[in-house]
Amino acid sequence: MSGPRAALSALRPAHWLKNAPILAGLVFGGRIADGIAVRSVGLTFAAFCLVASAGYLVNDVVDRDQDRAHPLRGRRAVAAGALSKRAACLLAAVLALCGGALVLGAPPGAQACLATYAALTSAYTFLLRRVPMLASLAVAAGFVLRALAGAEAAAVPPSPWLLSLTGVLALALAVSKREAEARRRDGVAACALVRTTDALLLASALGYLAYGFSPDTVAIHATRWLPLTALPVLLALARYRSRLRASREGLGPAEIVARDPMLLVLGVVWAVLSVVVLRMGAR
Repeated sequence: MSGPRAALSALRPAHWLKNAPILAGLVFGGRIADGIAVRSVGLTFAAFCLVASAGYLVNDVVDRDQDRAHPLRGRRAVAAGALSKRAACLLAAVLALCGGALVLGAPPGAQACLATYAALTSAYTFLLRRVPMLASLAVAAGFVLRALAGAEAAAVPPSPWLLSLTGVLALALAVSKREAEARRRDGVAACALVRTTDALLLASALGYLAYGFSPDTVAIHATRWLPLTALPVLLALARYRSRLRASREGLGPAEIVARDPMLLVLGVVWAVLSVVVLRMGAR
């Protein structure tokens, strides 16, 4: 890879999909037509993307020796030698500073969430990931921080429902990534993680249905049609589970989603359907 291509691949733009929970406050808070809220959430989303990419670069520098022995991670720019350690660290610093500058245009609550996320990412890279349970919880906490940052940026009260659902689903995805890695190394070792992944994905699906049917949700959004948005969610979770079982490469959630057009389509369908249903309730 050339220098610019290597740098771009090291940012892992496909992983920016993980910042989608930032948009939840804008949609479910009914601020989708509020220009100020849209700008604030957009800046927060962009800031998280930059800071997340900075974290990926630091992680790749720290793991470069181990990554070289991995069939997939060995292709990463730093591990493959296409991007030097010095260049990666410099790029990470620039991205982190740019992300911090961008979020200054958002409310203080969103700024605090980004700072906490950056600290959590650093702790994960240098310490927490050595303990499997702490690593999974740290990943889940990162997604909850994203959802909370989006609510703060949109100036809407954070929904306990959506924060808890985000945490459970993120924990399911974190465990499923470990399951995929275990399956690649040793199919027997993955068996216990399979049951945990299934239980967490089921809890996510049932939790979303419960959220849609909750009297509080109906009262807040003035619509009984929100459960319709559960259909693409359920299909996406089933599709993801199927793709995870079929993979023998140890692909993580972001790679599976990025490589599966159907999952991307279901995500777009869910987003559009949610906006339409919530806008109908707002009338």
